[in-house]
Amino acid sequence: MLEGFGEALADREYYLPLTAVADPGPLFAPCEVPPGVRGVPQGIWTVWGGPRTGLAEQGWKIHVSARLDRAQHVLDTVAGICFSEGVPFKHLSARLFFLFLHHKHAARAQSGKFCAVYPPDTDSARRLLERLRDALDGEEGPYVLTDRRFRDSRTVHYRYGSFGDRSRLRADGTREGLVRDGSGREVVDPRLPAFRLPAGITDPFVEQEEPSHAGPILIRDYEVTRAVRLSNAGGAYRARDRRTGRTVFVKEARAHNGLVFDGTDAQQRLRHEYDVLCELHAAAPGVGPEPLDHFTEWEHDFLVTEYVEGQPLVGWLSRSSPLARADRTAESVAAYHQACRRLLAALDASLERLHAAGYRFGDLSLGNVLVTPSGGVRLVDFEAASTLSSAPSGMGTPGFTPPPGLLRADRDPLLSDRYGTSAVAFAFLAPFHETAEHAPGNLELLRRDLADVAPPPDLWQRATAFHPAGNQAPVRRQDGAGRLPSPAELDADPRGCLARLAGEVAAGLLETADADRPEWAFPPSPEAFRTNNVCLAYGTAGVVHALRRAGTEVPEEIRKRLRRDALAQRDALPPGLLVGSAGVARVLADLGLPDEAVDLLRDADEHPLTASCATLAGGRAGVGLGWLALHRLTGESSHLERAAAAGEALLRTPDLRAGLGEHDARGLLHGRSGLALFLHRLARDTGENRWLEAGRLLLHQELDRTFRLDDGALSISDDARLTRAMPYLATGAAGVAAVLSRYVATAPDERCAEALPGLVAGIRVSRTTKEAGLYRGLAGLTWFLTGHAELTGTDAARRDAVRAATGLAKYAVPYRRGVRFLGAGSQRFTADLSSGGAGVLLALHRLLAGPLLTQPPHHAAGAPRTPGHGGERLRAEVCMTDRHDPEKTEEEHP
Repeated sequence: MLEGFGEALADREYYLPLTAVADPGPLFAPCEVPPGVRGVPQGIWTVWGGPRTGLAEQGWKIHVSARLDRAQHVLDTVAGICFSEGVPFKHLSARLFFLFLHHKHAARAQSGKFCAVYPPDTDSARRLLERLRDALDGEEGPYVLTDRRFRDSRTVHYRYGSFGDRSRLRADGTREGLVRDGSGREVVDPRLPAFRLPAGITDPFVEQEEPSHAGPILIRDYEVTRAVRLSNAGGAYRARDRRTGRTVFVKEARAHNGLVFDGTDAQQRLRHEYDVLCELHAAAPGVGPEPLDHFTEWEHDFLVTEYVEGQPLVGWLSRSSPLARADRTAESVAAYHQACRRLLAALDASLERLHAAGYRFGDLSLGNVLVTPSGGVRLVDFEAASTLSSAPSGMGTPGFTPPPGLLRADRDPLLSDRYGTSAVAFAFLAPFHETAEHAPGNLELLRRDLADVAPPPDLWQRATAFHPAGNQAPVRRQDGAGRLPSPAELDADPRGCLARLAGEVAAGLLETADADRPEWAFPPSPEAFRTNNVCLAYGTAGVVHALRRAGTEVPEEIRKRLRRDALAQRDALPPGLLVGSAGVARVLADLGLPDEAVDLLRDADEHPLTASCATLAGGRAGVGLGWLALHRLTGESSHLERAAAAGEALLRTPDLRAGLGEHDARGLLHGRSGLALFLHRLARDTGENRWLEAGRLLLHQELDRTFRLDDGALSISDDARLTRAMPYLATGAAGVAAVLSRYVATAPDERCAEALPGLVAGIRVSRTTKEAGLYRGLAGLTWFLTGHAELTGTDAARRDAVRAATGLAKYAVPYRRGVRFLGAGSQRFTADLSSGGAGVLLALHRLLAGPLLTQPPHHAAGAPRTPGHGGERLRAEVCMTDRHDPEKTEEEHP
């Protein structure tokens, strides 16, 4: 499922719960409702009950699916039976919610569900299953992946699970459903996209259990050798034709599912794709994959094409772009740009043949273009292709699809392909599509940051063809609000420009604030709606923390809202630093509410999750860090004792891996580095070196999980399942290096000292990330590089930090007052600490509050300049006046 997919549908500017959408389309409701029965909204559902109804704790839940065009009839049938039986049920409330749950990008675990019925016992469930099966005979609907179909029905499904909201809190702030198994034990109700029964529960509705599949997966004559991807629409597979031995590509379309917002389903689009490929293969062979077969097996449609050898452009780009390579040279950058020209020329040639055949591709993106082993390109996934004489498909990839205003203004039938190729050229240079669409004037700032990988004029012009302001200065508002510095101003006066930018960020945060809005006080990331809206990472507390650190006055109504929400949600909060009580307590104490802070931290200490989770983000290390922060604020010795107790508990943990994030998680938030950070601060405040020794061992274990990249840099992945190189603060090299730097500075260790330069090498060159944010964007890299420069005191480290900080300006989008930032997924604006403006403000403040930038006494003409990276020059004011004490800014840690 795409990040924030549902929350982005609700509003054009901010992430909101889908239920907040202004117009969800036509509503669903039973046509006949008995007296005294009423429907109650529950998220995207409407729940119905009556005087005779009661909800069992758990049991056999019935799900009824439907085709969109038959949904009202199916609902009336289900409602009539449930009303007559006095059984509670619910249904999707509106057309938009139906489209969302059945969308090609929706979560597969909810796939196909339209109505849910809650029988009080097994006999009632059997009777209802029979009645619904008979009444809906002849109706068709998508298969509900979590369930089993009842006999030969095409719409009636069932599974065993919890009926109510019985769940337990997870350390990350989300909840997981619970159900009792056959022995009465409470176990997780996983709700996976497959039929599963709790241990000891048997299916009473089948005479004989179906045997589990063994051996190879066969789809007619095609043996699946690898799943390429799985989605709500179906799957895509690499397979072998058993008749010929040929490797083929098989694309699956599930019945009545995988919808898009025009109402078409996956099977309609797959049949369309097959027809297009057949016509193209006859008119322009090689433009698309050769179509080999199209058939229906069981209820699914399958398209078989040649298997195109190659890697998607997104993979080629991650391996080839010099943007994040520590070993880039002028020669390697020039060679890369030449390769980009070759790929664009090959893409142009393929599109010319496609257009000559009378078609547009419609959805050019980094995933729909393959780079072949010979260095050519092939177009794949013709789902959105259409004839030039027809209207373009409504499908597309964010950042690669013309915005609505441009579509209305430009009637060129090839607009979507022209825009898409320009976006591909842009992607070759930097991941900046979404910000460029909102603020094209910022492209001059991007160009400044690409100085040492400077794109040639032809590639830059191609990339920015639909952003003409990219070659002009940004629009300056009359009142000066939201004004961004020019590249020349950033180079001439980095301190002044960054100070003004920080002011604009703070102003933008306050401009988006709304103390009376029920969903949030500041616009958050989508995660806030799955956790809580008060926490440090995604909620009010994080924004208030950043504003306070930056010296900005927080409005009284926001202070009151934070206190009110924290107390109201106190019993529902997890214990951790980022999404729970410990982080909120830290902010409340800083606001002059020590009693509330102590109460929340005591809750965190006593929370069961503190005993089972060790991490900085959600467990004992974060709680301990909260007590240390309170001790520093109040000087109360009992708070330090609580922190030391947390440290002792960590050292006594028999199986530390079980207390970390899932799958042996790595990095600052969920891995061993976060624990080491807490122990380092505990050693600092207690003066006991044993905490440092324990932390050093944890860092050695973390370093065991790093790997060397082919450019010589050292990196780390999210967890044991993945091998992707992550440079970021929350998960990646910057978070590990931030802790490593402190140990190297205060408790020298040969292995840590040897590893640190390798980690820094990959971080310092990453100046253009997809997001600006603190957790996985440039703000987090800036935050680390600032601390690293303060600890090391080298000129190169100072320049790296300032260069990263000034690079944040390009992400700032002018607002009514101040500036905003696109947050998680870059689809909507956010203010939170994790991905939005608050994290950017915290990073800027750390640099501005430290000794890296000092104001010289005067700006003499011809003042000496210090060469920066990529031929740019920074004023000599970027210097350190004295060796910085690292203890002064450690409390800045997010």
